[in-house]
Formats: sequence, C-alpha cells, structure tokens
Amino acid sequence: MTTTMRRAVLDELPAVDGRGVGVPAVDVLVVGAGITGSAVAYEAASRGLSVVVLDKGDVGAATSAATGKLIHGGLRYLKKLEVGLVYESLAERRIMANIAPPYVYPCPTVLPNTGLVERLGLTAYDVLATGWRKPWDPDKTLPRHRHIRGTEAARRSVPEVSEALLYYDAIMPDPERLTLAFLRSAVAHGAQVATYAQVNELLVEGTAVVGARVHDLLTGAEHTVRARVVVNAAGPWVHDLLSASATTAGVAGPAPQVRSEGIYLLTRQLTPQMTLFYGKHGHFSFAPWRGHSMIGPTETPYHGAVDDWRLTLRSITDFLDVINRIAHLPQPLTLADVQYAWGGLRPLTETAGNDTYGASRASETVDHARDGLEGLVTVAGGKYTTSRAFAQHTVDLLGRKLRTQVRASTSAFTYLDGCAIPRLEPHVQAMVAQHRHVDPRTVELLVRHYGTDAPALLALAASDPALAEPLDDDGEILAQVLWAVRHEMAPHLTDVFLRRTGLGTLGRPADDVLDRAARLAATELGWEDARVDEEVAAVVAATELPVDVRTPSAG
Repeated sequence: MTTTMRRAVLDELPAVDGRGVGVPAVDVLVVGAGITGSAVAYEAASRGLSVVVLDKGDVGAATSAATGKLIHGGLRYLKKLEVGLVYESLAERRIMANIAPPYVYPCPTVLPNTGLVERLGLTAYDVLATGWRKPWDPDKTLPRHRHIRGTEAARRSVPEVSEALLYYDAIMPDPERLTLAFLRSAVAHGAQVATYAQVNELLVEGTAVVGARVHDLLTGAEHTVRARVVVNAAGPWVHDLLSASATTAGVAGPAPQVRSEGIYLLTRQLTPQMTLFYGKHGHFSFAPWRGHSMIGPTETPYHGAVDDWRLTLRSITDFLDVINRIAHLPQPLTLADVQYAWGGLRPLTETAGNDTYGASRASETVDHARDGLEGLVTVAGGKYTTSRAFAQHTVDLLGRKLRTQVRASTSAFTYLDGCAIPRLEPHVQAMVAQHRHVDPRTVELLVRHYGTDAPALLALAASDPALAEPLDDDGEILAQVLWAVRHEMAPHLTDVFLRRTGLGTLGRPADDVLDRAARLAATELGWEDARVDEEVAAVVAATELPVDVRTPSAG
C-alpha cells in the first residue's frame, strides 16, 4: 500500500491559543528534514512517540543532497584510529542494504598506488566487517579485498594504473529517495511533516524549550508549534537556530569559524568502477553513475555564513586543477567536460583549524539540559551510513528525557516503507517480464527508485500514454512528475527534478521535458502561467553551471 505524504496543516498542529494558553503538545518536534532529521523522526514515531517534522526547504535538500552517494565503513577513519566509528559504520552498511534494498548496492572500489599502510588498513577493514558481511539478500554480499595488477587493474580503472587494491563498499545511487524513504516511514507511523516551514526561533517558557515559532514559506502565515522536546537537526544551521533568539543564544556556544565545503562534478564516464585518488590535502573518487563519472568530494574550508554559501565557478575550476594534478588522466579535464555540479556544507562536530579533511565524521548529541535549558536536544555531524544508528541512540535519550517508556527499536531489522523486496534482482527481472509492453528501462528504473510502489506507478502510466513516454536515456517518465506532486509532497518543480526524480540531476533538462513536466504540475497544483514561468526558471538556474566567482565573505 502506498504511503502518501501530505503536508501537515500548520494551523492544526499543537500550538498556543489567542490567550497564550498552551494546548497539548506533541512529544517531539524535529527541525530539519535531511537524513538525520528524517531518521530521528522515523525512529521516534516507530517507537510510539508523536512527531512533527519541519524544514525551511525540501526533504533531503541542502547538505543531504550534497553527497557522494556512498554507504561505507570509512576506510580513511582508520588513519585517525576511529576504530569504533568504522566498526559501527560497517555494521550500518549492512543494515542499510538490508532495510533499503532498492537504494543500496555493492560498489567495487579501486585504490591505486597502494603501500603497506593501505594493505594493512584494508585487512583491518575486512576483519572489522566480519559478522556484518552476510546480508539478507545474497546478491548484496560484499567480497573481501584483493590485490589486482596489470590488465585487470587497467580495465577496472584509468589505463595508467598498473596495480591496485580492489575492495567493496556500498553505493546509494539515489540518496534523495533514501531520505524520503526514512521520512515516509515516519509518516507511516503517524508523524506529521511540513516542508517550506521555517523555524524562526525556539519558544521558551521559564527554563525549558516548549516549541517553535514557524513561518510558512508557502502561505506567508505565522504559527507556533508546541512540543515536549525539540530536536535541532538543522545540519549546518544548528548554530544559527540556537542563536536566533536571546533565550537560546546562551547555549549555542561560539559560532563555528570554519565549515567544510564539499562539491562534486559530473563528466563523461572516465572509469568503469569507482577509483579513489589521494592527494596531500584530501581525496576524491571517480564513481560511475548513470553513464557518467561523479567526481568528488572536495574538502575546502568555508568561512562565511551558511545562508551565503553558493556553488561557484571558482570552486569548480580549482577542483579541476586538483583532479588534473592527481589523477594523471590521458587528457586533462576542462570546464567544457563538466556537465553538472553540486555541493554543500558539512555539519562537522569539530575541526582542526582549517583542516576540514581531518575533522571527525562522528555524530554528536547535545542535551542542553547540561546548559540549564530543558526540552532541547541538538544532533550534529554524522553521515548517511550511520544515520539510523544515530537516530536510535537519540531516541533512547528522548525517552529518558520524556520519562516515557518508548518501545524497543526495530529499525535495524524492518524494511523502510516501500522497500520490502527480499531479492531485488530477481524481482526486477520478473517485473520487466510482466510488463513487456513498457520500455524495460522504465520498469527497471521504477523498481529501483520506488520499490513496492512501482506497480502503482506503472498503473498510473498506463492510464495515459503521454505519462508513459520515456523522457531521458534512463527511461524516466512523466508519471513520476504526477506521482511526486500527488504522493510525495513536492510543491516546487525543483523538488520534482532534483529530489523526487533524476530529470534534473544530469544537468539542465531539455526544454520540451521542462515544459511538459511544468504543465502537468501546473494542472495538478493550480499554477497560473506566471507561476509556471517562475518554476521553470528555478529549475534552469539550479541545473546550469554557475557563472559567478567566490564572494569575499566565503573566505
């Protein structure tokens, strides 16, 4: 059964009445619908707590969308002796593959130019993964690492690589939909969600946070939402939220002096399998994705305000210089080779001066009761791989704070909503065979991107031939646009093109695809012509390469 996500009606959420008298509050208000906030919402709702999620943007936007799409143990964390983090990450790597089979896949990775340190590191990696190697679906078993050389090394990587180590992690080709699956799972357990709902400040009574004041960016209305505990999961904005009012600024601590900018470039496919390259100040990879190479990430110190950050042409050209120095490609990459680029700021828990590459990726939970302010928990740092475990630990804390006996966690052994497909590859083949009248690219894409909702999408496409015509080489169809606005709470065309589908994630879409999608969304959402033009312009701006340079405030 499809879980339809509908935007919470902010007027109907627990609030204060006209006399300032509180009405019953929800247990947990989560501020932020990225992967961390969505995972916390699912964990809390599935364990019996009432939950509201608010985000000033879309689900899984900002930092959660600025990802290299890996579910990994964190091989480089071993260099800092973060053995506990690596062990947890390897366990969660398997759990993610188990509970989200349409979204997580084995990823062979080539590590060239290795020495004794790398060999020892991968041996330790394999040892730590022992016991976490066998997945529910045997097709997703990850082999141990091995040494490759000669023809095999060149075939799996760039031709200049004569020997390397081959090891396996996992990749999530569509992290935006994985985030959506976590939030859908929260909704399936009763959580209420409102995107484009900006929390301007936290509501404090006495020495306790009891909710938040919210500006509805879609209607312009102001609201107050009450909660017994507020979870600040705002990613790079966690400090901004705390410092937004005098009452909570005292627990915010000093503003971060530096954040880590990470960007990715999309080019023609350069390697058949993921290849890692290490340089003096960081690392990046060439990862095959949708017939292209995804190159990244960077690790660049950023000193400006979070809201001022923008992807810049300077960041792209600087990264191209680094790639050409380290990767030793037969032909250097130029700006003309870059089809699309994206990025964001990482919510690190600490940094070592400007060494954002060396900063820990461990997650951090702060109960502000230690600062004398009850009812407020900040969660920061972390990564996709450990988001479920981080959420489980956070909800354990929330249960203690609420003095409530929350149910035991089941998220480690329960499929995410829409993901209950025990053997994915045979299921894909069976669906393609069952729907011979549909382009097989489309059937396969729908199963891998929508899981158990694929039959409903195919039925929607069958209702109108225009909805079933492929729009790109991957086989995406117009029915996905209609599905996004009807069932997946996508109020803007950018949400549809960048986070519900892949129609915009290879760069600027064709004009006819933009026009057809916009007209369909307009009919469904009641847009006037001027609104259609605005929505199309926003997609174009988001999918074209930037032409500006870094502003002085960015350092």
